[in-house]
Amino acid sequence: MEVSTLLWLTLAAIVISIAISYKFKSNIGIPAFVFAYIIGCWIQGYRVKEVVAGWPASTIFQLMTITMFFSFAVANETLPLLAKKMLYKVRKKAWLIPFMLLFIGAVIGACGAPPPAVNAILAVLTFTLAAPAGLNPYVCIVIVVFGGSIGTWFPWAVQGSVVTQTTEGWLAGLGETTAWKVVIAWIILTLVLFFITWIFFKGYKTRAIEMEEPPKFNDVQKKNLIIIAIVAVLVILPNLLKIFLPANAVIKKLSAVCDIQMLSLLGVLVCGLMKLGSEKDAIVKGVPWGTITQVGGVCTLMAVATKAGVVDFLASKLSDSVSFTMMLVILSLLGSFLSLFSGAINAVYPMLGTIAVSYASASGANPVPLLVAIAIGASATAVSPFSTGGAIMIASCPDKDIRDGLFNKALIMAIVAAALSAVLGLVGIYSI
Repeated sequence: MEVSTLLWLTLAAIVISIAISYKFKSNIGIPAFVFAYIIGCWIQGYRVKEVVAGWPASTIFQLMTITMFFSFAVANETLPLLAKKMLYKVRKKAWLIPFMLLFIGAVIGACGAPPPAVNAILAVLTFTLAAPAGLNPYVCIVIVVFGGSIGTWFPWAVQGSVVTQTTEGWLAGLGETTAWKVVIAWIILTLVLFFITWIFFKGYKTRAIEMEEPPKFNDVQKKNLIIIAIVAVLVILPNLLKIFLPANAVIKKLSAVCDIQMLSLLGVLVCGLMKLGSEKDAIVKGVPWGTITQVGGVCTLMAVATKAGVVDFLASKLSDSVSFTMMLVILSLLGSFLSLFSGAINAVYPMLGTIAVSYASASGANPVPLLVAIAIGASATAVSPFSTGGAIMIASCPDKDIRDGLFNKALIMAIVAAALSAVLGLVGIYSI
């Protein structure tokens, strides 16, 4: 079959997969898997194992191990209690409260909690304590959804691991670099939105909050914090030392073997043996199997399309007619649009990233800024009430009067954030 016809078939498969996911509230990965099978085996004549080879094993493994490990700290209330203690420290310093909430989101996300868990924890704290103290709902939305994603972009965290491992599959050695650039771009996007809403809606007039002093960490929570701290040090320290002592053989070895995936598995074993939670729950409830299905299904479909030459064909057409800057804007806005109805970074990044890498290869451009544009654009509209972040925020808001008005506010914020993500591409932020 001609490549141009396969291109239209692939685009139709993507559109239908998104439509099925949105209409029936199903996982987009399932129809994507089915279309990968139909296009690969029935149309292209590939063997089933050739289609299955598109399954992103390294990405899935990292997602599974990290979320399994940190699910102990969510289930035994270690991370929620840590968040409450941090907020309690600034309860009388009203102007610091919004900034502390942003910082809390970054810390919890960097500790490995998945975005839905971070959003839920922040939503309860923000709408229960800060909103009654005068913090405008628009500022609350930025804190809960955008601030709640900062830490999750770190290379070892949930969203960061998707970027790191998926990018490594396309561009060996550039996965972690891309993830850190996404962190920088997301912080810029979040701070711009935060200060716009904070100034416009007078967030600086927030009153001091009233809250009871959180209880002390119990023995289980103390042990869990220590284990998390040990894993974090073993992951971060060797890599920092390698920057300053690149020729040291011991540090090179440590940075190579102290991998977040294997250390997380070791952490799961230790937490299970120390009875810090249920190992069964960590596997069954802690691992985001829905996210894994999304990533796996979309990656498999795009792998089939790449093998058939569809992605290279589309990229060559784009490289002849679209400038690099406009490509940044297009990918960002396209990612924003697709994320309104699907799994944001989990589904959109593998889908558009394949096109971005092929475009860069055909045009001689740097692929990293294109990938950063996709990640930021795709997550900018995660605040939409139709997407996971916005839906969880609304559901977690305990105040009915505030909750009733969040739907429209979240939708407006999604549109504003999508436009801002495109602007960041125009001004060169993604190329930093």
